[in-house]
Amino acid sequence: MDMKRGGVAAALLLAAGAWASTAGANTTEDLLGLGGRSNAMGGAGTALATDSTAAWYGPANLAFCGGNQAGVHLQHTRYGLDVAGAAGQPEARELRDQTRLTIGTCSQLPYALSMGLMFGLNLQNPMTLETGTLTDKPQFALYGDPLEQLTIVVGGAWRPWRRLSVGVGVAILVNSVLALDTAFPVAEGVEGGEVSTDLRWDLGPTGALYLGLHAEPVDGLHLAMTWRGALFHDLEAPASVDVSIAGIFLEVDLLLEAASWYSPQQLALGAAWDPVEALTVAFDLTWYGWSSYPGPFLIATPAGGPDSVASTLVFPPREDFGFVDVIQPRLGVEWRLMSGLLALRAGYSLRPTPAPIPSQRSNLLDGDVHAFSLGAGLRLDDDPEVPGGQPGGSLSFDLFARSSHMARRQVDRPADPDADAAPSRFDFGGSIMEAGLSFTLGWQ
Repeated sequence: MDMKRGGVAAALLLAAGAWASTAGANTTEDLLGLGGRSNAMGGAGTALATDSTAAWYGPANLAFCGGNQAGVHLQHTRYGLDVAGAAGQPEARELRDQTRLTIGTCSQLPYALSMGLMFGLNLQNPMTLETGTLTDKPQFALYGDPLEQLTIVVGGAWRPWRRLSVGVGVAILVNSVLALDTAFPVAEGVEGGEVSTDLRWDLGPTGALYLGLHAEPVDGLHLAMTWRGALFHDLEAPASVDVSIAGIFLEVDLLLEAASWYSPQQLALGAAWDPVEALTVAFDLTWYGWSSYPGPFLIATPAGGPDSVASTLVFPPREDFGFVDVIQPRLGVEWRLMSGLLALRAGYSLRPTPAPIPSQRSNLLDGDVHAFSLGAGLRLDDDPEVPGGQPGGSLSFDLFARSSHMARRQVDRPADPDADAAPSRFDFGGSIMEAGLSFTLGWQ
């Protein structure tokens, strides 16, 4: 089966009245985290990230950035996920290793305002998208090609009181047009098994509300909340195709639909606490509304009414993929030595799977993921006796390594003619290895 391929426009986010882009649960930042410090601490950045990554973790965090910062983050992900089954079972869709570059800033403005920018892209095959019609080819639902996108985040915050800040905005996917000449199976029972058509995708702008709140009720304790609405590109293209029925070519009007880069509704609650001067403990709980996930496949439906030629054809079936909402905990610790010049970090996170064991035609694979991380940071301030302070400027280097393990799951499914499902018997799981380095410059 030929796949439909296309490029996708950059994502933009409006936060606190400023234009910005979004990151979604199916994007690198949501799934794998951002920045050397937060990633080393299990990805617990909702209240912790008051640095050059603050624009992504929550716009309200920008007010606690402590000055002006610019950071560069480089992160490499190596996939070790696999499918093992009997001979004749379909091979899993390939997962390609990724290297991602991110640039972030935060700036303090007059009138208790702050703003920040994040710009990130994959260094291999950026801005690609692959969508196909329903298939039984096993694929890991949350990893792979959908992560290869350009992300731009601009955020803003207002700090009406010394211990409280708020941020608000909307996530926007900008409009674009994508023209394709492709061939793929649209209707079953057609001679030749597939049809060809020229497609014109109109990627209209879409948005989602984005809110943040950050408070420091007492010295050394930070509490934060970030909420994002669901965001995805709703692809919709009318198409006229020529099909051969009983040797006669007929023009058939179809409506082709797909949802790309689906980011579910999210609510993240975070805390970062300094029980003693040299120690920070961070904790996050993030809810993901995966139960509304429409699936990654192209859907073809007849256009032109019940008496049209298209309505007489048999189309690939729709499926309810059965995804469920999940809550992901993240925990991290940091111990600072040498008056704050050196920091040692560790973290853990558990990502429960939103995907059930496949029971229909599709094989969307995912499992619970346990992740353990380690890292270190070196910070050089003009005044090393003031850890975390920036009297004149600062320079910091942060690195991390993370090992994630997806528990193996078994698929043992008999053939189901009603669901057009072939028999399947295989298991899947494995590991994901990540490493990253951040470089951050601060100034007043």
